[in-house]
Amino acid sequence: MIAIVAKRLVATFIAAGVPNVLAGAIVDVAVWKSAVMAGAIAALGAVQTLAVAYKADGELTDEDVESAFKN
Repeated sequence: MIAIVAKRLVATFIAAGVPNVLAGAIVDVAVWKSAVMAGAIAALGAVQTLAVAYKADGELTDEDVESAFKN
């Protein structure tokens, strides 16, 4: 389960970061900074959702993982 969650976090980071490359260029922010910020925010949102689910009952189910990455 850890490997699956890690891979999905990386995918979430990339999926959120890549579109922001253009946005960063438009507003004159370093491209890498805008991509890293967007990717980090998306990945940390998923981590937060997983932490809340784990806190509720002390375990992560497949449904919890799916819920964290549904967006």
